[in-house]
Amino acid sequence: MRNLALDFILLWDSEEARQKIIFTGDRQQARWYLQAVDVIQRSDDQSTIPIAMARLENEFRNILISYTNPTSSLDPLNTEEEEKEAQNSFGCFRHFRFNGSAKQHDAAAAADDDKLPHIGVIPYDAIKDLRCIAERMISSGYLGNCIHVYSRVRKSVFVATVQRLVISDVKLRLKAKIQRWREASTVYVRTLFANEKELCEKIFDEVGPEIDRACFMETVKEPAIQLLKYADATCMSPISSPDILFKILVLYEALADFDRVFDFKSSESIRVMVAEVLPRLAEAGRRALYLFECSVVWDKFTVVIPSGAIHPFTTYVMNYLNFFSDYKQTLNKFIVPKPSMESFFADIKEEGETPLRVHIIWIFEELQVKLQGKSKQYKDESLSHLFIMNNVHYTHKRVRRNSKLRDIIGDGRLKELERKLTQAAISHEKATWGRVLDCLTDEGLYLEKGDKISISKSALRKKN
Repeated sequence: MRNLALDFILLWDSEEARQKIIFTGDRQQARWYLQAVDVIQRSDDQSTIPIAMARLENEFRNILISYTNPTSSLDPLNTEEEEKEAQNSFGCFRHFRFNGSAKQHDAAAAADDDKLPHIGVIPYDAIKDLRCIAERMISSGYLGNCIHVYSRVRKSVFVATVQRLVISDVKLRLKAKIQRWREASTVYVRTLFANEKELCEKIFDEVGPEIDRACFMETVKEPAIQLLKYADATCMSPISSPDILFKILVLYEALADFDRVFDFKSSESIRVMVAEVLPRLAEAGRRALYLFECSVVWDKFTVVIPSGAIHPFTTYVMNYLNFFSDYKQTLNKFIVPKPSMESFFADIKEEGETPLRVHIIWIFEELQVKLQGKSKQYKDESLSHLFIMNNVHYTHKRVRRNSKLRDIIGDGRLKELERKLTQAAISHEKATWGRVLDCLTDEGLYLEKGDKISISKSALRKKN
C-alpha cells in the first residue's frame, strides 16, 4: 500500500504532470492523491513528504487564484463617468440628492447594497478541497507555508481596494471623491473583511487552534492598518469646508463596524487603533458640523432670485438636514454643543432631547428666519409673498417626504409651516389683485364721450 501511494505521488511529480492541476481535473485523481498523502504520512518513510507538500501547496494556490479576482472588487477608474454619476447621486450641496421620498431613498440604498461585490465567494466543493489540503499540510508541519500562500493570494483583493481608496492623487471634484470613497469603504467593511473572515473559518476552523484567525489577520492586518491611517490622516487635515462631513461620517461608521469583525484576542491591536482614531474622527466631524452651522448663521447667499423661486440657500440647508437624518445615530455621538452656541439653542432645549434633534430644529428654525429676511429684498410685495410660498412649500415637502427628518422636526412645526404657507398665499393674492380692485372702484378711472364710457389710460397708469 505504501509503495502504491509513493508511486502515485511520484507520478504527479513528473515534468509533464507538473503542468497540470489535479483538483481542477478528474475528481477521482484528486481523491486518490489525498489518500496517497494520508498513507505516506502514517508510514515510517517520510522522504516523499516534501514532494507531496510542494504539490499540495501549488494546488492550494491555484484553487485560490481561480476564485480570486483582485480587479473585481471595484470598477476601473473612469473620472468623467464618476463625475457625472456623483453629480446625480451625491450632489449633496445642490438639490439632486434626497429629492425623493424616504421610501425611495431606502430602496436606492438597498439597491446599492445588492450591487456590492461579494469578493471571494468560493463554491462549496472548492472550499472542501482547500480544507482537505490545509489539513494535510498543517499535520505535516507546513502551517507557515499554508498561511503564507493563502494570505499572499487573497491579499491582492485588498491591495486593489486600497489603490481605489487612496484618492489623493486623483483629479476629481469633492462629490466624485465622496462617491468613490463611500463605495470603497463599504466594500472594505461590509464585504471584504467580513467575507474573508468567514472564508478563513470555513477552511481552517477546527484544523488547529486559532489557525483561521491567524490566517485572517495575516491577510487583512496590513490593509486594515492602511485604512486606519487613512482615517487618521483625514482627522489631521484642515477642515476648511463642511462638505468633508460626508467623508468623516462614512469613515466613522465603517471603522465602528470593525469590532464586529476583529472580535478575537489576536486582533486586539486593530481594536486599540480603532479606539484611538474614532474620537479624533468625531472631533473632526464636530468641526465640520460647526462650519455648516456657521454657514447658516452667516448666510452668504445674498443674491435675489428672480420671480420668487426656490433659493439655493434653501436647497443647501435642506439637503444637509436630510443627510443628517440618515446618520442621526452617529451624529448624536459627534454633537456636543459648545458654550458659544448656548444662546442659539436656549429656546428649543427640552428635557430628554437628543443633541442632534436640538441642532436640526435650530438649523430649521434659523432657515425660516433667513427666508423671511430674504423675502424683504423684493421691492414688489407680491413677489415677496410668492418667495415665501415657494420656499416654505419646498421645506415642508422635503420634511414630509423623509420620515426620519419628519420625526425629528415634528408635526407641530409642519403645521406651523402650513399656516405660514396659507398666510403667504392670502397675502400674495391681496398684493397682486388689491391694486386692480382698488382702481376699479376709484373715481377718475372712466371717461365719458357722448354715450360711451371708456377707461382713462393715464389714470390707470397713475394707479399702477
